[in-house]
Amino acid sequence: MQPSVFSAAILAVLCGAAPAHAQPAFPNKPIKFVIPQAGGSANDVLARTLAESVSKLLHKPVVIENKPGANGILGLSYLVSQPADGHTWFMAGFSNLAWNPLLYKNISYRNSDLEGVAIFADTPFVSVTSPTLGVKDFKAFEALVKSNPNKYTYASAGIGNSTHLSTELVKQKTGLQLQHSPFNGAGASVSVMNGDTPFMTIPPGGIMSLIKSHKLVPLAVTGSVRLAALPDVPTYKELGYDIHVPGWYSVVMRKGVPKDIISQVNAAINEALKDPEMIKRLEAQSLQAVVSKPEDVMLQAEKISTEWAPIISKLGIQQ
Repeated sequence: MQPSVFSAAILAVLCGAAPAHAQPAFPNKPIKFVIPQAGGSANDVLARTLAESVSKLLHKPVVIENKPGANGILGLSYLVSQPADGHTWFMAGFSNLAWNPLLYKNISYRNSDLEGVAIFADTPFVSVTSPTLGVKDFKAFEALVKSNPNKYTYASAGIGNSTHLSTELVKQKTGLQLQHSPFNGAGASVSVMNGDTPFMTIPPGGIMSLIKSHKLVPLAVTGSVRLAALPDVPTYKELGYDIHVPGWYSVVMRKGVPKDIISQVNAAINEALKDPEMIKRLEAQSLQAVVSKPEDVMLQAEKISTEWAPIISKLGIQQ
């Protein structure tokens, strides 16, 4: 078997093959991995899963730093203030890179301040409702809402959050008339469970236990493939609606990090994703491993931004 790009790079260093003018070996100190969500959240668990695997390959600790707030703006502002030496990373969801520039007129970073490293995981979204509503599938929910337009509300984790915009896409495609009720973080899913705001569209990783314990009723999945964890729940496509919501996660660094460091970390992440234990952990969170190139991050962000600009503009939620 031929060694991977990452393994070959490490072998060259160990054999003294680095050129005389090379920068100090990377990494030469612990790596900070900035997460724009609180500790214990689904994204925090995902980041720690990746950090554990990559740290073994890089032979340095990858330390999680939680900096929640403002749809990732606080964390990204911190990232661009750090040295461009590759020792500070940020876990960016697609919304941080593709939607924030559309949502905020004045933010302290631009995508041009960032370097894509890797897209490493992707997930569909699942629409759920409250058991108190008494419906078991999307068609029953749809009939109930359409017979009572604007009577029912949907929850989100805040204006401009992926849980907000994904449900607005569902509304647009299905014609459902639902009122928006934004919350701060986990309060949204609690509200849906209680039936106060009985609908939500959300990544499944953080709520799968609530679905399995029948505290939330899954209705439909975005994309074209059913979730392995919810084999009886149809996709929106099966129901006749073309509804796709991007759900990928990436690693970015600040602009100016040397290209060889970007390539080294990309190779380490791609290598980590081949680990059966890593794959198992991702699947437990309803995530699919994604092997990518550094340039894929910003190319995908630009594509999503173009697709969603009309939806965000129509909502009039720019701040």
